Amino acid sequence: MFKNFLITIIRNFNRNKFYTILNVVGLSVGLICAILIVLFIQEELSYDKYNVNHKRIVRLSSDFTLNGKRDRVATSPMPFGPTFKQEFPEVEDFVRVQGSGRQQFRYKDKEFYEERISYIDSSVFNVFSYNLIQGDPDKALTEPYTIVLNQTLAKKYFGDEDPIGKVLIVGENRSFTVTGVMEDIPRNSHFKFRGFYSMKTLEAIRGAEEFNSTEPITFWSFSNYTFLLLKENTNIDALKSKFPLYYNKYMKALGDQLGIEYHLVVQKLADIHLKSDLQWDAPTGNIKYIFILSAIAFFILSIAGINYMNMATARSSKRAREVGVRKVVGAHRDTLIRQFLMESLSLTLLALAIAVIVVELILPVFNSLVDKDLSLSVSETPEILVFSVVLALVLGIVSGSYPAFYLSSFHPATILKGSTIKGKAGALLRKLLVISQFTVSAIMISGTIIVGVQLNYMNNKDMGFSKEDVLVSIVRDSLMRTKIEPLKDELKKNPNINSVATSNTLIGFDGSKTVHLYEGEEGMEQYALNFSVIDFDYLDMMRMKVMQGRKFNRNIASDTSSAFIVNQAAARKFNWNEKAVGKKLQLGVELEGEEDNDGIMKGEVVGVVADFHYRPLRENIEPINFLVSENAHHRRVLYVKLNQENREESIKYIENVWNKFSPKMAFNYFFLDEKLRENYDSEVRLTWIFSIFSLLSILIASLGLFGLSSFMAEQRTKELGIRKVLGASVNQLVNLLTKEFVRLILIANVIAVPIAYWAMNSWLNDFSYRIQISWWIFLLTLIVSLVIGVFTVSWQSFRAASADPVNAIKYE
Repeated sequence: MFKNFLITIIRNFNRNKFYTILNVVGLSVGLICAILIVLFIQEELSYDKYNVNHKRIVRLSSDFTLNGKRDRVATSPMPFGPTFKQEFPEVEDFVRVQGSGRQQFRYKDKEFYEERISYIDSSVFNVFSYNLIQGDPDKALTEPYTIVLNQTLAKKYFGDEDPIGKVLIVGENRSFTVTGVMEDIPRNSHFKFRGFYSMKTLEAIRGAEEFNSTEPITFWSFSNYTFLLLKENTNIDALKSKFPLYYNKYMKALGDQLGIEYHLVVQKLADIHLKSDLQWDAPTGNIKYIFILSAIAFFILSIAGINYMNMATARSSKRAREVGVRKVVGAHRDTLIRQFLMESLSLTLLALAIAVIVVELILPVFNSLVDKDLSLSVSETPEILVFSVVLALVLGIVSGSYPAFYLSSFHPATILKGSTIKGKAGALLRKLLVISQFTVSAIMISGTIIVGVQLNYMNNKDMGFSKEDVLVSIVRDSLMRTKIEPLKDELKKNPNINSVATSNTLIGFDGSKTVHLYEGEEGMEQYALNFSVIDFDYLDMMRMKVMQGRKFNRNIASDTSSAFIVNQAAARKFNWNEKAVGKKLQLGVELEGEEDNDGIMKGEVVGVVADFHYRPLRENIEPINFLVSENAHHRRVLYVKLNQENREESIKYIENVWNKFSPKMAFNYFFLDEKLRENYDSEVRLTWIFSIFSLLSILIASLGLFGLSSFMAEQRTKELGIRKVLGASVNQLVNLLTKEFVRLILIANVIAVPIAYWAMNSWLNDFSYRIQISWWIFLLTLIVSLVIGVFTVSWQSFRAASADPVNAIKYE
């Protein structure tokens, strides 16, 4: 039986090479898309699950509200870790992580700047599954000034030498002893650590008493990430229900004094990458993208399956006689159904083999576009290969089921008498399938355009400050910071340098935040306000517009001790509006029982600047306060505004000046506009994904339309010949054959518009600053769909219409 099926399948494929090739290509492209998307989704869903204890690891984050302003941050107070272990029996261990920023590393003649090396508790190897290749995990991070490197960094600095016991000079002059080498942390980790400093180092720098303090003030500084390893079968909700008692013990008194409402956020480790929407978090993914990509994979596979169904039902009259003869000689309907399903399965398995080969070939390119390290192999991703086979079988059965049941239903007597099997039902189904294909394609096209336009909007939106041609360097040399004004003066001597300024935070990314007192209607009121410490040149260099009052002035001595400049958002928030100048403002608050209130600065507002985006465009512009400090240690970010001409010479000049002021710390820089674009890397990847899969969905739909139009033209050969003899022109015949398909594409676009609008509007709602979906996007989608559809159909139509009418009339 199977042998007979196989022979029949081969003969049928051989007899219809053109349609077989179209179907195989369409199914292959569909499976290629599905496999790539499944690989991407699997990797996204696998984040942090390489940790053996990932189901028992949670992160403590913070949700607090002050004066109606709610902030949800991924960080938590330094004492949370040890006090949670002390207060809650459900906690087995804890790990605290605190970033260190970009630091210069030196070993002998090797000197590089390194990132993603953080201070961490020695318990890290008990909680997380970080494999230590060299060193003792129980002792590697128990002493101050010790460091564990990953394999890549160890190789970079020490080559084939044994790294253990070697000393790295970090920053200006701190010596760290290498006590361990660990395997590179997998890419599917929300933290991209390249090494660890011991947390004991921070304790030594700050002093044990301050570092380990459990004074109330220490519980209101959200400075680090805290992870807990919970004991087996711990109920997270039950743990959270005990937090109010903890809060009352450690935090309530000062919280009430400050007027802060606090809620603990407990996140499962495996949920952080896709489900976290907190400020100050590590770069994360987006669960919405998983749903979007899953829908894309389903739609593309549907298009490929529709192609097969369309071609099979369209060619039903060609196979009617075969069905009739088989039934006459005794074939049962279930036998015929199995035969047609075997044909469909054979095609999809052939398409799967081609798809797997192509995926292997294009994966490096795809990885570079989406910034992943995906692989498809029996050893690394056996489940994906099994899934692909199951997917191909399901696709084959679903695609072949309607043709199988449809073809096997033909009545042999009717067929063998010479009647044709056309009918309105089959034609209607084919129209519906074509509409479905181009509806999906139209949604994909419009989605691609909208994502691209939003990305372009974010990259080119006026940020409220000058970001072009601004070179940025982080000053980590403390001695150099004391000479920051002479450094600025030296840089300004170059005619290609327009201006130089400094601040404590990098504009466009974040700001510091602390409780302020502002002059309200009922006296001084509290608000957690962002602030930035700048110099006198900052506002001018950034070309910020002063809307009220004045800028900071070097000739006014009080500007460094009691003057503030706020943005318009702050003036609106505090109900100052157009009368902000002269209002009282205080950075920091006096705490009861605290003798040291040195961080407090009292003064008044001397100016208001126009709102600007000091954080990514996903977030609203919040109130911010500027102050000038003569203490250069507060201003570590150096901005240099360059002329567009002679850039390379200017950079070389800056490096020479830098080396003169800081011979030990190498010059390192980036350009502000390029750094700002990094905020939207996930949108760039989404644009690529949409673009690639939109093109492939159009390709599959076009293949189906090409095959269907070819078959329909063949079916109408005699009609076309007669029309041509009666005087119809080639253009008229082409229009006759294409107008039906044009009508179907128009209907598909009408259906696609509300679906695409709803889906993409939901996506855009994640952005505080976004485009409005305009009518021209859907018009452009329609034009693209029509051009592709008409071009695909008209080629076959033109060939049929140009044929010799004599041969066409004789056509059987």
